[in-house]
Amino acid sequence: MRERTLCREQMIRDLMQVYREVVCDCPMGTTQTEVYKLVVQHPAQRFYIDPRRAHQRINMMMRGDMSAIERLSPLKQQQYRDLYDVVMRLYQKKGFWHKSTYYVVKEAVLEQAPRFYIDWKRMEQIWREKTIETRQQKYKRIGRPYERKD
Repeated sequence: MRERTLCREQMIRDLMQVYREVVCDCPMGTTQTEVYKLVVQHPAQRFYIDPRRAHQRINMMMRGDMSAIERLSPLKQQQYRDLYDVVMRLYQKKGFWHKSTYYVVKEAVLEQAPRFYIDWKRMEQIWREKTIETRQQKYKRIGRPYERKD
C-alpha cells in the first residue's frame, strides 16, 4: 500500500480519536461546527505527508526556492513551513549533524505537528463518511441492510 494512503488512514483514525476527546471536553451548547474547528486546531500525532514529497519541497526551501510551496493552499503552506522548522531543529541536534536531508525529513514527519492541516469543512466531511461507514458495518454484523436516511 502506498505511503500516502497509509498516512491518510492514520490521519483519519487520529482525527476521530481527537474528535472523541474534544467532544467529551466541550461544554454543553457547543455547536458541531465549533467542535470541528477545535479538532483541526488540536496538535496532531505527526505530519501526515509522504516523506518523499516532503523531502523534495524541503530541499527546495533549504535552497531558498519557495515556489514549490507558494502554489499550495495556505494550510499546506503552513504545514511545510512548520515541517521546515522541525527539520532545522533536528539538524541542530547532535545525532543529526551528518545525516542526509531525506533521513532528517523522514524523522521530522514523525514528530508531533502543531495542528491538523485540514479545513474544518473537510473534517466535517471525514466525520460524516466515517459515521456512515460505522453504521454500515454495524448493520452488516446484525444482518440487516443499511438504508441511509437523509
